[in-house]
Amino acid sequence: MNETEATAVVVTHNSAAHIADCLTALRRSGAEVRVVDNASRDGTPDLIATAFPEVTLMTNTVNRGFAAAVNQALAGVRTDVVILVNPDCVMPPVTAHALIRTVGTQPQVGIAGPRILGPDGRTAGSAHPFETWFSVLAGRFGGGLLPAGLCRLLGGRQRRRIHDACLEPGRPVAVDWVSGACLAVRTSLLRELGGLDESYFMFYEDEELCLQAWRRGAQVLYVPAVRATHVGGASSAADPTQVWPYLYDSMLRFFARHRRRSHPAVRAVVLLRAAIGIGLALIRLPRHRATALTRARAWSRVARLAATSRTSPPKGQQSCAS
Repeated sequence: MNETEATAVVVTHNSAAHIADCLTALRRSGAEVRVVDNASRDGTPDLIATAFPEVTLMTNTVNRGFAAAVNQALAGVRTDVVILVNPDCVMPPVTAHALIRTVGTQPQVGIAGPRILGPDGRTAGSAHPFETWFSVLAGRFGGGLLPAGLCRLLGGRQRRRIHDACLEPGRPVAVDWVSGACLAVRTSLLRELGGLDESYFMFYEDEELCLQAWRRGAQVLYVPAVRATHVGGASSAADPTQVWPYLYDSMLRFFARHRRRSHPAVRAVVLLRAAIGIGLALIRLPRHRATALTRARAWSRVARLAATSRTSPPKGQQSCAS
């Protein structure tokens, strides 16, 4: 397969600080590039139009969310493979070519993702098992709220196996899902699925995509021999009152659809985490008033989402085991 038989899709939102590095690497890969800008206010579209005139640029007047923007770009794709790349992710040409080859020449593979490094050069977790309420408990109460050993135990054997596989380059391994920060997917599969699920505004659309791929008999491969570098959160870290509710809304939506028996337990975990977050914010209020108030508002919105979340998957939607 020729590398020009792939289209890279990048969704931007206030991404001016990182998009040039991302697009420079994609330019070297030879792939066609389509960028959808979700109402940036920092000059991102002008920067792209000036420095990367070969890129197909679409601009939205409102932030439509990641999944909807990807689907917007997908409508004009004519290549066999689509690469999804975050604007704060740099994917070397060797990585692009390896992912394109993996998806384009192995009929059983529908999605492939590389080893992802953080800006400090350390391997980040980019391959995962599908979530359970145990993994939510470990993840939401990490960062010092629970001992690291207990978090690892709660994550489960499969999560530990995949975590260990992420640490060193090796042979490709089948995993449940790979990070949407950088992945390649067969275009025909993506179209068969109707694109990304737009009910997820941000977060969990990659896990949903991989779950649906597996259900259609398409493997998801983690390819640790090649890598990409991801800053992480560059388009979304500014305002937790927006980002955190998107994250938890998507989490609760995923469990309502696919792990309905676990949904009440996840709601309880999220409500407890929000209560702790509000309490910690109030404790910090005298010394860090602005930050504490922002965090308290963010956790209050998360609590309201969890309190009103219901288990009502779309008609015909299958569920995973709880």
